[in-house]
Amino acid sequence: MNKTTMLLLAILFLGDLVLGFTPKEEASIVKKNLKATIEDVPGVIGASSEVMQEIMVFEHERTLRAIRDARREVEATYADRIHELENELARELTSIPAVSADQILSKKRDDHTTKKKLVPPSQELNFLEYRDVPVNVFSKKDPLEASVMSVERIIGEDAPGAICQIVLHTQGKLPYVEGQSISVLPPGLDPIKEKPYQPRLYSIASSRYGDDGAGTSVSLCVRRAVYVDPSTGLEDPNKKGVCSNFLCDAKFGDKVQIAGPIGKAMLLPDDESADIIMVATGTGVAPFRGFVTRLFAERTPGAAAFTGHCQLFLGVPTTSSLLYPELWEHAETTKPDQFKATFAISREQTNPVTGQGKCYVQHRLAQYADDIFKRLEHGAHIYFCGLKGMMPEIEQTLEQACNERSLDFKAWVKSLKKEGRWHVEVY
Repeated sequence: MNKTTMLLLAILFLGDLVLGFTPKEEASIVKKNLKATIEDVPGVIGASSEVMQEIMVFEHERTLRAIRDARREVEATYADRIHELENELARELTSIPAVSADQILSKKRDDHTTKKKLVPPSQELNFLEYRDVPVNVFSKKDPLEASVMSVERIIGEDAPGAICQIVLHTQGKLPYVEGQSISVLPPGLDPIKEKPYQPRLYSIASSRYGDDGAGTSVSLCVRRAVYVDPSTGLEDPNKKGVCSNFLCDAKFGDKVQIAGPIGKAMLLPDDESADIIMVATGTGVAPFRGFVTRLFAERTPGAAAFTGHCQLFLGVPTTSSLLYPELWEHAETTKPDQFKATFAISREQTNPVTGQGKCYVQHRLAQYADDIFKRLEHGAHIYFCGLKGMMPEIEQTLEQACNERSLDFKAWVKSLKKEGRWHVEVY
């Protein structure tokens, strides 16, 4: 608890001692005063019912007047200070860290082009190094009630759509590791089926230590799903994504039912010397944020042991749509021999292979095919995460690269899958 909160609570508690009486407590005070009055006034015990009623009315009014006078006195004395502290506390609550356990300096993205740097990790994190991967600790029938710590738009105002970073407080009850997912159970009933909405699956966008570094939170990267009627050009509220809008509209303290963690398909390699190739579009970068946070932005056993190389390929429409750029910059700056990020910005860059047309993530894979195939030949793992529609173009690009190297694409993929080095999570 910070100093502002403690001081505000102390003042409010002082006020409660004097003026914070509920009707039940006021009645108790009156009863005590009446008892004292009856015991102190000679002859009262034998008084008539009318006299007793007058005494009760008098004592009740006197007590209430005293309480109201005290209330006014406390309010007059502390009103300005209470108002000042409330405003200060509100400002602090809205600035709860919500991007990474690596403690990003600035949270505001009013100017998305402003470069942000990460604060070097201040402590070693080693208290959540699991022997076994936790799975399905909470279920749909028995979910965990988490609470919202923060909701923040994490792309520029001029970027298409809306993507939010959602940080949920789990009270340390949800163990998970990087690459897993959780289910969110949106509130309410499906108006068509008249049954609770089905859970929505979201990749976890934080390391196991959470954005608070204490293992008590989990973060999600959520795109607000909306439907625009092509005939009117307007959003149709009846067709918007139920869960994504629930999360993006959530306020501090709101309750969220979650289940999980789920999945083992997207976990980091057991071999700490293995290279890692990450391919994502949009919010599909969520699990890779967890990877890079653990390996490059936190002081963890995983970071200390990792000797491989990480390559990120991320596709977005505009520069202002880039997600977590400060994290990628931090990793490249602190360990340039172990991390490289390459972006495909479709509305701003040209296909590097043909020199014409827009640049998508598959074009970056074609551009760096020699390096990718070399690393895979030496034991690298490759991960894909994002919209399901990205995979056909990616597979076509990789198949062409295989043909150029006299490799059978299907056999090549089958071999990678058999060795547990081909990881796909699309939605």
